[in-house]
Amino acid sequence: MRIISGKKRGATLIAPKGQITRPTADRTREMIFNVLHGGRHGEVLETPLVIDAFAGSGAMGLEAWSRGAKRVIMVDHDRSARSAITANIQKLAAGDACGVIDRDLTKPLTWPFGAAGLLFLDPPWRISADEGDVSQLALTQLTDAKAVLPEALAVIEHDLRFPPQLPTGWIAVDSRKAGRAGVMFLRYHPD
Repeated sequence: MRIISGKKRGATLIAPKGQITRPTADRTREMIFNVLHGGRHGEVLETPLVIDAFAGSGAMGLEAWSRGAKRVIMVDHDRSARSAITANIQKLAAGDACGVIDRDLTKPLTWPFGAAGLLFLDPPWRISADEGDVSQLALTQLTDAKAVLPEALAVIEHDLRFPPQLPTGWIAVDSRKAGRAGVMFLRYHPD
């Protein structure tokens, strides 16, 4: 894994130990950022805050920071993932703009970090249609906690067989395929 573009282009990243985390492939990350930079979804990296939920190595959030995001909060409930994210933040000298926190995004939460205009979600993939959709739960918890700006864009990576279920207030505005992965872009329109 490496940073693809921006001020830290080419920097390698540390992956979490173990098999729990499934890092986003460099090609998929590049495709996502090409879509974001295409202008169709506005200047989303100019938002005051980016959230990288289920961050794993922090690659999505650190890529956003490398490309100009002002502030990035990376969220993961796994200790090994948080250790890898912390090491990557230190390695890239991104500590002034990037942070990592421990939150279970499937449960009600407090969010003292301000509201985000761009969110990346790469939760554990569902293995059957009967399982609950973790990305739907996380977006619901984040919107309930006032962590999301109106008109925010969320980018969800998922198993192609099981697209995310849309929580209240979110509408799909784009979708792409990347191997076994699907990437859905959602826009938040609060009531």
